Amino acid sequence: MLTAFPRALVRGACAGFVLLILTGCGGLLSSLAPPPAPERVPQDTILVADQDTTALNPEVARLYALESELLAAEDSVRRAHLLNQAMAELATLLRTRPEALERGVVRSVYGGLTAEYRRFHGYPSDPDSTLLARGQIFSVRARLFASLDDVKNPLLEVEPARPEATVQDADIPMTSNRLVKQSTTALEEDPSQHVDHWRRRVQVYGPMIEHILAEEDVPQELVYLAMIESGLNPDARSWAGAVGMWQFMASTGRRYGLTVNAWVDERRDPEKATRAAARHLRDLHDEFGDWHLALAGFNCGAGCVRSALRRADAEAPSYWDAHEYLPRETQGYVPMFIAAARVMENPEAFNLDPAEPASPLAYDYVPVHGSRLSLHTVARLADTTHSAIESLNPELRRGRVPPSKERYYVRIPLGSYPRFAWNYAELPDAKKQPATTYAVRRGDTLSEIAVRFGTSTATLKRLNGIDGAIIRPGDRLVVPVQEYASALSAAEQQRPLRVQYDTSPPTRPLDAIETAQAPPDTASDPADAPAASDGPETAASAPRTYRVTRGDTLGEIAQRFGVSIRELQAWNSLDGTRIRPGQRLQIRD
Repeated sequence: MLTAFPRALVRGACAGFVLLILTGCGGLLSSLAPPPAPERVPQDTILVADQDTTALNPEVARLYALESELLAAEDSVRRAHLLNQAMAELATLLRTRPEALERGVVRSVYGGLTAEYRRFHGYPSDPDSTLLARGQIFSVRARLFASLDDVKNPLLEVEPARPEATVQDADIPMTSNRLVKQSTTALEEDPSQHVDHWRRRVQVYGPMIEHILAEEDVPQELVYLAMIESGLNPDARSWAGAVGMWQFMASTGRRYGLTVNAWVDERRDPEKATRAAARHLRDLHDEFGDWHLALAGFNCGAGCVRSALRRADAEAPSYWDAHEYLPRETQGYVPMFIAAARVMENPEAFNLDPAEPASPLAYDYVPVHGSRLSLHTVARLADTTHSAIESLNPELRRGRVPPSKERYYVRIPLGSYPRFAWNYAELPDAKKQPATTYAVRRGDTLSEIAVRFGTSTATLKRLNGIDGAIIRPGDRLVVPVQEYASALSAAEQQRPLRVQYDTSPPTRPLDAIETAQAPPDTASDPADAPAASDGPETAASAPRTYRVTRGDTLGEIAQRFGVSIRELQAWNSLDGTRIRPGQRLQIRD
């Protein structure tokens, strides 16, 4: 056991091991060109879903970011660059601060990186090195996965921990083996630390996630993946810089259409991030043809899975065939997903207390102009609290509407649109003026930029939080748009929406409110107003059958005819959400 040796001896041995492998194989690594500098880890990195709020040292956070990039890299030269840099920085940390190994997070990244080093260079596994914790990213997952390293014959098939705890009609196989059984036991031990939070949040976000998963034609049980990724927390941030409910790295998020800039981070938008995650998972499934491998790819990257499959000794290797060649965290990832699905689907079988009730996600979605609008102002206009607006719009990073020539949609509490519309109409035009950004060029001054955009230096300073007058080439400044009237009229047709995911369909347009004719107290609630002509009321005049065309999803068809997905499934004897072009679906009144 590790505790049988003096701490100083262990620290010295660990540091020596890193230095030894760097010097022993330095010929190969030092011959490679210097790697590009990794993206800097944000200073506000926090622990996720854990009561331990101790801040990570920047050096340790940087190592986690390097490890994450390393696992996602597909090119062998790129992997060598990242591995060389990570091991060099790890060696420097252990040489200058050997006491760092007393911290679990340092032992964790140490174990992950040294394991990758051995795997990359084909070294045999060293039993002594397995005493150190492996590279889990989240502390909650580290705690849940900790016991999995000790499971003997982990892939041996066994009876489920609760034979009655099955996941009915699951599209993803719910394998039973010792790893899954141990994962289930870990979730059972203290549900107040994780499962209870999941059960409350799934009431809020579950209907939304299920609706989007159905629209994207991926299995409904993927909702449980967001639980082990972030605990269904839109604000989650990992040590490696992954963000949001689905823990996207910035590069992957952008690849799937999520905006990530200084003003907006749509990885934190629960709806947009869920749609991006569903499409990413569908692409991974299309590549590997297996949902377990798709989940593994979501965790460690497609390149990581391809590498493990090449090493597996099987004709058509599965996740379980490649299991031992995957990173430690990914080895526990799919078993924990299966365990979460079983526990969440069968709370009575696990003697869980009833979940604390919570309302499903619902809001009014309103277009506004005015990058000068702070969320405090939006809250005042909607007659609600700043925290309510902030929680409904977690993607906004600066506490205000981002600069845009077009209108920007913000979420406000359900039913608050009438009062918001009245108050917004009363705002001075200057408060609603649209804006854009300007890249500072060499020789520019604040006064010259102000003249160019027809504004004042004081306004530029206020919009950009500038105290003095110093600006630098490449800085992006928020500047008002001169073509104010045309910018407003260009977006005139945009209408507010009401979104309720516990109704069918979940989205419909709201009628505009004539704020000049009715005071806020007497303005009619748009929920009582008739919907637009293309809304759900048109379903009654629809044909009794519908022929599926290429690109259709069951969710889109349900929304088109104003019925639920479950109704379509029942009317057409569908087990899941898969439909095919040419198929005829019954649509009943």
